[in-house]
Amino acid sequence: TVELSLMPNILRAYIIVGALVVTAAALAQDRSKIAAGAEVYAEKCAACHGERLRATGVGFDLLKLRPDERARFDKAVNDGKGQMPAWGGVLSDDEVDQLWAYLRSRADN
Repeated sequence: TVELSLMPNILRAYIIVGALVVTAAALAQDRSKIAAGAEVYAEKCAACHGERLRATGVGFDLLKLRPDERARFDKAVNDGKGQMPAWGGVLSDDEVDQLWAYLRSRADN
């Protein structure tokens, strides 16, 4: 049997290992979402917003979007803005999430 004095250390070790496993799974999921977002971006967005997310003069510089501007991003993507067409109904909610993950992974802020 394990002495009672060792129990807190063993419990702490299990918690740490569990947290690492969960974190690794979340990071893999994030990488997958970012990669999918890069594909959507290349196919649907890069022509206007530039290959490196820097505006080529036509589209908005997406690297300027701040983390707290997700609602602004969703509205512009779904409803369109200025010369940008509405992508609502063309892109799924998952694709919009993937785009956001890709943009945030590349952002300056």
